Amino acid sequence: MKNGRRLTYLGMMMIAGVLCGFILSGVYNDVSKEKKPVVEISHKTKTVTPNTPIVYEREYTKCGHTVISSFEHSKDLEGKDLASIRRKYSPDQGYLINWKGDTLLIKQQIDGFCPQDKGSYRLKEYQGMVAVYRGVEEEKVLERVTVIRMDLLPAAIQKDIRAGKFEFGDKNALNDALENLDEYL
Repeated sequence: MKNGRRLTYLGMMMIAGVLCGFILSGVYNDVSKEKKPVVEISHKTKTVTPNTPIVYEREYTKCGHTVISSFEHSKDLEGKDLASIRRKYSPDQGYLINWKGDTLLIKQQIDGFCPQDKGSYRLKEYQGMVAVYRGVEEEKVLERVTVIRMDLLPAAIQKDIRAGKFEFGDKNALNDALENLDEYL
């Protein structure tokens, strides 16, 4: 009987060994095989394409105007993502760049006056004569001195010229006003 128990014990050990080997071989094969996920999640970075709408807003701090236009360097942005664009056009340069849907929004804050204000004209007094100045009050440039004497103008016009109320957006409007003042020569 002792031999029968030994054979049974030995048989069970052999079966247990085969089962352990089978189980271990399955674990080994699972570890050595590369597993691919059932659903692959990827985060594709949004980049600028030739068809990407780009809105360029320039805010001028001295006059408070905002000018919206196309971005003249849009070709340089093609194929670039937001991070690389922000490196080139940084907040230190006054830029704030974001996606708004599929549109790239570029905002730039400029410490100065807008082109419209820089190109405006105003009449002022210069050594008793009516003079034409171009640009904003803080950065005005004397364009010319007319032959119109201030003391020959009506008091209300003199007062308005001295107060800076004779301001014009373009040369045509300026010339029309000067022609009207010519009658006081």
